[in-house]
Amino acid sequence: MSPGATMERVYRELKARIMNGAFAPGERLDPSVLARDLGASATPVRDALHRLSGERIIDSWHQEGFRQPILTEADLHDLYHWAASLLTIALQSQSPDPRLPDIPIGDQRHSDYAGEVARLFRAMAWLSENRELRFALANMVERSHVFRGAELRIDPGCRAAIAAIDEDLRFRRWSALRAKVTRFHHRRIALAGRVVAEMRPREQPLG
Repeated sequence: MSPGATMERVYRELKARIMNGAFAPGERLDPSVLARDLGASATPVRDALHRLSGERIIDSWHQEGFRQPILTEADLHDLYHWAASLLTIALQSQSPDPRLPDIPIGDQRHSDYAGEVARLFRAMAWLSENRELRFALANMVERSHVFRGAELRIDPGCRAAIAAIDEDLRFRRWSALRAKVTRFHHRRIALAGRVVAEMRPREQPLG
């Protein structure tokens, strides 16, 4: 396998693990340890970690290495506000650019909550012809994936909220869709502190 292909494989595998919460908040991501686990040398692992740091999927500090982010309540507030703002902009046009693929519908649904949120938000991103907006929404979806499970545990009703958003999107009920997207994120903001606490390792002190 070529070096570029190896780095891409390592990047995708590592990204999936990070997004799915394989590492505890604040856990150090050691390239040499990960290299053994991923069946690669440390160089492509380090390159993948730098790429993930650039995407803000993980944190990095000069001479201190890479770590799984430790999200605070303020961080989640900002991410939820950012998501609501981006989706509001995407929904302003009210109809998809005819040059873009159709909005994903029922046969592409996910059984898991995090996957369904990701699918819906990506679908809404395609309502805009602005590529920068679509890139920003894709990044927001990836950075938020790690705490979707905690969202569901704290507020099981969020699954029904996402199902209602899906229905409005599929039937192009734009006003109702915008209102539901706004309510969804207001609810998430109100519960952000509980989501952060739910993500914290049980042995980690509250202070």
